Amino acid sequence: MTVQLHPDTLPFLQQLAMNNNRDWFNAHKGHWIEIKEAFEAFTQALIDEMSVADDTLTGLTAKNSVYRIYRDTRFSPDKTPYKTHVSCFLSSWGPKNSGVPGYYFQLGAEPAYGLEGTCTLGGGIFMPSPEALKAIRQEIFYCYNDFVAIMDTPAYKKYFGTDFFTTKKLQRVPTGYPNDWEYADLLKYKDYCTSYTMPDKLIDSPRLFDEVIKVWKASLPLNRFLQRAMEGLR
Repeated sequence: MTVQLHPDTLPFLQQLAMNNNRDWFNAHKGHWIEIKEAFEAFTQALIDEMSVADDTLTGLTAKNSVYRIYRDTRFSPDKTPYKTHVSCFLSSWGPKNSGVPGYYFQLGAEPAYGLEGTCTLGGGIFMPSPEALKAIRQEIFYCYNDFVAIMDTPAYKKYFGTDFFTTKKLQRVPTGYPNDWEYADLLKYKDYCTSYTMPDKLIDSPRLFDEVIKVWKASLPLNRFLQRAMEGLR
């Protein structure tokens, strides 16, 4: 696949990080629009490709999958108006769903949201509702062979290792589950997100699109497991 980001995407974001104010942004807004349109085209191509493998993405468009560059500063002590990264989230079961399984991509001048590296991506579920988290933990407990087999596949281990990106991991096993269960540690997560840091040399490479697809497809079995667990909550 030859779909690529605008070559100035990262340089623009790096300059924005040093000039995060409205005057600078407005003076360079025409260039930002070019970069944004290229990122939307990149995202749409990702949607088209991943929808073949995961039909819960059917109907998504780049417009409802790409995050805005404008920061919500209402409740933040940091009043800089712009994000210094571009990102998208392909969510299961329709556009703009949150707390559902999906696929995330982030490219930025600075790490954000606790992620590492210039370009980070992965799949899984971030900040599920209490009902969804309960259903996921139950599915892991009763179908642990399936869950462990997913984490043991070569592609999964290559990109994601043996841990999940999460906002919090419990110190104790959740109530209702045996403390001495062999896989009890798998129930302690508040989020079940895979995370992979893309090598910098691939960011400007024609291979970037294909590499993103490879990483997301490595997370696809996990997403299917999570979708199955949450099916009754739709």
